[in-house]
Amino acid sequence: MADDSTSLVRNQQTTATEQNAVYHDKWQGPRARCLQIIFVVLIIIMVLVCVILAIYRGVVVGENGALYFMLGVCLVGYVILEVILIIFIRQGELPQEKTWFLYFLGMCVFLEAIFTDILLYN
Repeated sequence: MADDSTSLVRNQQTTATEQNAVYHDKWQGPRARCLQIIFVVLIIIMVLVCVILAIYRGVVVGENGALYFMLGVCLVGYVILEVILIIFIRQGELPQEKTWFLYFLGMCVFLEAIFTDILLYN
């Protein structure tokens, strides 16, 4: 009798451990998670470069410097919007099937960062 109850407890413990695994996301495999992290790091680098260049050009130009600052602020606004959407998806407010929209918004931020960099030095 004691053997039967210990086997039930063991099965329940392994099931709970597998469901609460820390090494990967519930909805993604390790490869998809790695690609997602690379995408986010690339977006962060592009936004940081663009904001630093906007601040630099705003200080150097002088008379129209506020326009360059506004380009950086606009880009940061899009990033804040994307972070809010990520939080909503992680909390379960939005379904996981809508993750494609985050990638679309990330590509829009990436393109805006490139266009802003071109505009800063044109």
